[in-house]
Amino acid sequence: MPSLRTTICAASIAGFSLVAPVSAFAATPAPLASFAPGSAPSAAATKGNAVVKLDSCSVLGVNGRSASFSSKMEGSSKSASMELRFDLYSRPIAGGAWKAVTGVPKFGAWDRPSSSSVTWSKSVGGLSVGQSYRVLVTHRWLSKSGRVIRRAILASPVCNQPDARPDLATSFIRSTALANGNERYQLIVRNLGLSAARGFSVAMRVTGIELPTVRVESLGAGKSRLVSFVGPACTGASKIKAEADFSKEIAEHNELNNVVEVACPL
Repeated sequence: MPSLRTTICAASIAGFSLVAPVSAFAATPAPLASFAPGSAPSAAATKGNAVVKLDSCSVLGVNGRSASFSSKMEGSSKSASMELRFDLYSRPIAGGAWKAVTGVPKFGAWDRPSSSSVTWSKSVGGLSVGQSYRVLVTHRWLSKSGRVIRRAILASPVCNQPDARPDLATSFIRSTALANGNERYQLIVRNLGLSAARGFSVAMRVTGIELPTVRVESLGAGKSRLVSFVGPACTGASKIKAEADFSKEIAEHNELNNVVEVACPL
């Protein structure tokens, strides 16, 4: 996993200065329950007067792969001070068990707000491709003696980090006989990725004969393009092979679906 970077911001209002001993905390984060893969995250998680949000989730841009989380908590008439702790978790986007991400600066430690109402934010960068991230925030309200009198644990919405590169996929559509004995072969090239594929060639071989390549200047994310070739008829035990990005100009999420090969006749 890339080195994770952390930033913290605390905004406080209605401050008070009562101080209580810092309570001991477990060396390992509390377990995070499994959530259904692909479930849509809510805008925030709320319990009583504690709120946890996913403020930003960046896949590209100047900040790179990063996420920012925040939590708001308010004191009560019975509490003298408060504590909160952010624990970072990740799992593959496809699903699986959430696992604690350890060794991230400023995560996994208790923070002591100095006011009765606080919004506490933490950001982390250097996130890994193909992973989902969320935080588990533990809120504690303490008495003057430092005893925990109330606790709220909330899981934030999820920040997914998909591979943002293009992903070209090729499939045959049809062949049409021409008057001169040749055939017109049509195939479709799709971009299954999250960014545009800019400038690539599509190649085709029929019965061992290389046909002139077709140039595609740009193919947007989620878009498809019909590509046609004219070549000799494919009969008998021959094969037709087509390949998108024949010259390897595009860095793709998946290079294995660029090639399609079928037996004749099509």
